[in-house]
Amino acid sequence: MGSTKYRAYLCCGPNCGPKGSGSLLDFLAAEVHRLGISDDVSVLPTGCQSHCESGPTMVVYPGPVYYQGINEERLIEIASEHLRDGVPVQEYFWRGEPLRIRPKTVRPFADGYLDRPAPSFGSAAKEKTDHRKPSRHHEVDDFKW
Repeated sequence: MGSTKYRAYLCCGPNCGPKGSGSLLDFLAAEVHRLGISDDVSVLPTGCQSHCESGPTMVVYPGPVYYQGINEERLIEIASEHLRDGVPVQEYFWRGEPLRIRPKTVRPFADGYLDRPAPSFGSAAKEKTDHRKPSRHHEVDDFKW
């Protein structure tokens, strides 16, 4: 398969999966095939899209265009209007709060222990080095100090 015009990602995360998103993914793939647009549209599963309260959700690229409350009827309309004809279906747009950006790294210690620069090897640096162990209150695993 070459370059596609659209990529449709249907959430199959822990909240949308039990709402039937796996079968909806198959349904959308069949609908795209039925419409004869398989060469122009990739249908793919994705993990959580952080719109759990309005799922199953789907995001279409380019865009992104987020859809909420996905069901078979909506997929029929989205496939024909957006994926085939290029007109997003505004009626089904996700209208919740903006996505929360998850931090790139987890900082398990609240006192900034991991944020400190690495000590240098000079004698002055040795005096400033903090050798305190972080509080167990913020640990993320069972590592024993």
